[in-house]
Amino acid sequence: MGLLAPVSALANDTLGALLEALTTERAATLAFEERRDDPMLEFPEIRSGSLAFEPPDTLTRQVDGPRGETVHIEGDTLTLERRGSSREIDLNEQPALATLTGLFRALLNGDREQLEANFEIELTGDMEAWTLELVPRDRALRRMVPELTLTGAGDELRELITVESGGHQSHMRFEPPQYAD
Repeated sequence: MGLLAPVSALANDTLGALLEALTTERAATLAFEERRDDPMLEFPEIRSGSLAFEPPDTLTRQVDGPRGETVHIEGDTLTLERRGSSREIDLNEQPALATLTGLFRALLNGDREQLEANFEIELTGDMEAWTLELVPRDRALRRMVPELTLTGAGDELRELITVESGGHQSHMRFEPPQYAD
């Protein structure tokens, strides 16, 4: 896929409605199943877990199982916990990683400005069935992750497809969100 055209006026209205629908002021958790395809592996890797959002800027991705890991993002700090060890990363020093981690925060905070600053956007469909194709504006990130495609219905994110360089691809399917009271 090449670079995407700017969001049209019609899609612009739908993008605003979509961001408004996805915005939450309550803590939310999405269970997911992820299938990672790697041309170097004979079989795809299947993982499951959850993605939790605590407004305004805390995001935690928990992968279950023996090869599990936790990625916790709060403000500009990403903490990765894996196999009993922990590593902190300052997102200010990793702009490409900051853009990717900021994607979900931008969607769940309805931050259109951040979304449009970091991605070229193509939106198709309507609120009953939408597809949001994103191409990173940052060239270095675009070489690593040339495109992301999110699909959903109404205020529910259903799937995230991430195309990575080298033929890697990830398909995450989400269950409906669970909100904290």
